[in-house]
Amino acid sequence: MIKQVLIFKSSVKTIGKKMFLMQILKIHMPEVQSATVDLDDEDAIFRVETEGCSVDLLINLLQKHDIKVDFLDRFVVA
Repeated sequence: MIKQVLIFKSSVKTIGKKMFLMQILKIHMPEVQSATVDLDDEDAIFRVETEGCSVDLLINLLQKHDIKVDFLDRFVVA
């Protein structure tokens, strides 16, 4: 599998919502190796390092938990 970084704009604005997001990923998406949300950024940039995570699956999972994300970009990590 190819290791990649997925970048999203998110609706996460609080530490509590960020912790909730991290729990959702830990429970439902073990293929996510690391994730961060930049609460200081006006777009609350959400970054995910993964091998094999589907962008659509991730977006749908988060929407079910009232977290809106907009896919911005994907980078392959060597």
